[in-house]
Amino acid sequence: MPRFFPYSKLFAISALLAAAACRPDSPATQDKPAAPPTPGTATPPAGSPAAAADTLHLPGGRVVSLRPSTAAAFNQLPASSLPDLPNDPAAEPLAAAPGRVRRQGLDLFLATAQGGEVKFSSTPDSEFTLQNGEGVKYMYWGSLPAAHQWVVRAWAWESAGTVLVDQRTGRRLAELPGDPVPAPDGRLVLLTSPGLGGGDQANALSLVQITDAGPQLLWQREPSTWEPEEARWAAPNRAILKLRHRNAQGDMPEDAPVTYAELVLPQ
Repeated sequence: MPRFFPYSKLFAISALLAAAACRPDSPATQDKPAAPPTPGTATPPAGSPAAAADTLHLPGGRVVSLRPSTAAAFNQLPASSLPDLPNDPAAEPLAAAPGRVRRQGLDLFLATAQGGEVKFSSTPDSEFTLQNGEGVKYMYWGSLPAAHQWVVRAWAWESAGTVLVDQRTGRRLAELPGDPVPAPDGRLVLLTSPGLGGGDQANALSLVQITDAGPQLLWQREPSTWEPEEARWAAPNRAILKLRHRNAQGDMPEDAPVTYAELVLPQ
């Protein structure tokens, strides 16, 4: 899973969403009983970062538990099908979607099933600088067939995010931090953005719902003690997350403690 350096521009979410859905989460208090592990998973030893259950507080007062899981359970699940995509125009896999995706200079065009095109215009090189917080370069990344989505990588000066574009309707979702991975039935997409290593990269876990009209952001969480490095789906409403944790000094070194947690979403 590629990791990205921080940058000065964070992706914009509406003020209402920021207030309702983007406040940081912290570990559950010790007097809150841990949810029992799912059969086939093992609870980490006492004292490890994931020995106690954590929680995600969602909009509307909902609370979702993160249950301890294992590397073995995580490694048995399929990883994202999207290829690594370096910030290099020559790496853009346009040939993977002939007739549907094309580039004309700084402009990227995605053809929809309804006959229209969605256009992305990149910032010219002369204006793509550290001082320009609005500078962005768009690259075609691939598709999520089960979710009917084109995936566009949005590169800023020192980081990257994702734009989902519905292949049927052309509806596009505002740029979100992280790498997307769809649920097996294509109805949900999780995005993981590890960002506790310093700088301005958003440390976020986001959930997108795919409707008949296109993608819709359900929630985005910004945990304060761990970063979501990768997600893999075990079922249409259940995923296992690979998490990296701050050390005792509050730092996030390259060899930061790693745990695995099962996220079970409401049906």
